[in-house]
Amino acid sequence: MSIWNEWQKLVSEGHELFRLEQALGDPNRRTVLLSQEMQELFTRPMEEGDYANRRSRLLATLQNIVAGRRLVVCLKPYKARKANIGRLHPIEDSVFDIRCQHKPAVRVFCRFLEKDVLVAVTCRPRSKKISWLGWLPLGEKSKEWKRGIAATKREWSRFFPTYAPVKGDNLYDYLSNATVERTRAGS
Repeated sequence: MSIWNEWQKLVSEGHELFRLEQALGDPNRRTVLLSQEMQELFTRPMEEGDYANRRSRLLATLQNIVAGRRLVVCLKPYKARKANIGRLHPIEDSVFDIRCQHKPAVRVFCRFLEKDVLVAVTCRPRSKKISWLGWLPLGEKSKEWKRGIAATKREWSRFFPTYAPVKGDNLYDYLSNATVERTRAGS
């Protein structure tokens, strides 16, 4: 069975992986699959207010990926500045974070199944505690980053024990309609 068949099966069973639906009227150019943790984040009741608004902006960020909007990607760990998606250290783990910059900033840890198909595993606060996430802030090169990466790898192994995520330095193996973020010379 191919990895495509595997993820289709997991989505159709409806209890392991969930396909993120695009915003009303947007095309479906990419696929974002949500872990159970991510699905619950978007479906659990939440009172109106700042936190609900922040969650809605996070959802819109992911729906923009599904709609095929142009993305800026940083393939060099620790160098992302304006990128929407950045590869994390160590490179060989092939774990990325979707950078949701609206304050308070959050990061969605993910891996790519195939071109234009990613699995969003967990969402962590970047530098400020957010009560509805229940995780400690990531901070700078902290243990929390390692925990997010470990959780992503663990869930991947549970879903796809015989398949590796997309790897390599060619952006177009990961995404269409994307550009590599330019970093300073020598960076």
